[in-house]
Amino acid sequence: MLTLLAAAAQTATISVPPPAPPRSPTHLAAPVIQTPPYRPHLVDYEGATAQCGGQIVTPLAAVAPFTQVARLGVEAARSYEMGFTVGEDGRPLGITQRVAASGPKGYVQATDLAPAFSLWRFPASAVGAACTMTFTARSVPLDRAAPADLYRIAALRMANPSEFQTIIQQIRKSGDCAGPGRPRMLLRAFIDDRRIPQTPGVPSYAVASFDVDADGVPQNPGIVASDGNRVLEAAASDAAARSRYVGNAPRTRCTIPFRRAIEGWAIVRYDLAPWGATGAVTVLASEPAAEFGEQARRMIIAARAEAAPNGAQGCIARVHYRMAGRDDPDDDAPGF
Repeated sequence: MLTLLAAAAQTATISVPPPAPPRSPTHLAAPVIQTPPYRPHLVDYEGATAQCGGQIVTPLAAVAPFTQVARLGVEAARSYEMGFTVGEDGRPLGITQRVAASGPKGYVQATDLAPAFSLWRFPASAVGAACTMTFTARSVPLDRAAPADLYRIAALRMANPSEFQTIIQQIRKSGDCAGPGRPRMLLRAFIDDRRIPQTPGVPSYAVASFDVDADGVPQNPGIVASDGNRVLEAAASDAAARSRYVGNAPRTRCTIPFRRAIEGWAIVRYDLAPWGATGAVTVLASEPAAEFGEQARRMIIAARAEAAPNGAQGCIARVHYRMAGRDDPDDDAPGF
């Protein structure tokens, strides 16, 4: 009997598997998402037609804003919408700038949009109408940019100091003039600014290219980039040829920028009272520092106009500040 009970007890034994090892806490961690690095891009803004009172209006004249240098990731550069009215002379007045409600959101400062847009002109059919125009961005990574675009930005000093050095390094890949032991300048020839025509409010530039022989004399002068000012191009090529360098090993593809740039400017909006006093003076934009805008604001406040029965609203003034002498720190440099 005892034997049967023992056998029954053995038959009822159940094998229990060992407990599973604890799971690693890594299963709770969020998945790693690879974020594309932000890279410097050249960004140009383009506007085509405006909407004025429900009608499509094509501008009569346009001035391209400065190319912006911005660091962008996966998102394309943001678009901007300009609100304005058209004055009797076709100028956009009361300009407001805001980020477009829809579209890409990659950050670009776009400080030159309003100043450049103030120089546009619209047909008489749009006078007095409330208008909007959208500026869309066209961007290209800095390392894929066309050489002419790099030369333009470097010549006009469009980039901030950190990005400027990156642009210069990209330019210097095209020749052996720069870098350690580059030719030291003995004589820098200049252009005569008084003989160079220029559109008001628009900077002009030309980048001269040349080789340097063993005696330090420039050879094969030419122009690699410019805004199309033929008089400035001829003067720049001539000045590059008349410069002299310390004789050493010959160099190729040296460049020097020549520019007629605006040292400072401000765009100010204001109203005029019937008795000629100014009011509601607002700085829309200023470069290269806010002080330019503040000085322009004070100047407009102190100004007086001729009396007019109805006064005026949304007037725009663009104030330029130009240096009297040559204080450019690059005047003694061999160029890019």
